Amino acid sequence: MDKNYEFSYKKKYLSTLILDGFISAMHSHKTLFKTLYTENSTHGMAIALAYLTEAHNYYVNAQTLLIDNVELLGERNEFDELFHRFSVYNKEFLTNARTDHSHQWSDIEFRDFVESFKPVAELLNIDEDSFWINKALSSDKE
Repeated sequence: MDKNYEFSYKKKYLSTLILDGFISAMHSHKTLFKTLYTENSTHGMAIALAYLTEAHNYYVNAQTLLIDNVELLGERNEFDELFHRFSVYNKEFLTNARTDHSHQWSDIEFRDFVESFKPVAELLNIDEDSFWINKALSSDKE
């Protein structure tokens, strides 16, 4: 396989994993806050947790791809920060769901995660018009 094609393919696949993980995390956050205090919050929480699990899977796959292909983009702090911020959001969400605590910190950690996505999106040339970033930070809880 041509090295340039292989590099291009892997970078595109990494970009897809990163963006899909971001979108799933955004859906987990929006679903959580949309249904948190509604009559059927258990159903909404289950859906939010499913989105969170989906995002986690995308990011585990992205981390694995990067580790197995260091030559792809080199060791970049932007990715380490993104994966770390997602992990913090993930743990905060799960802890608050398990202990039935307020999700104020889930929201704070999600916003930090969104901020860590910006340099990665720029590096990979995804979300060039900041559509997903703006949607994630908007107050509508669709």
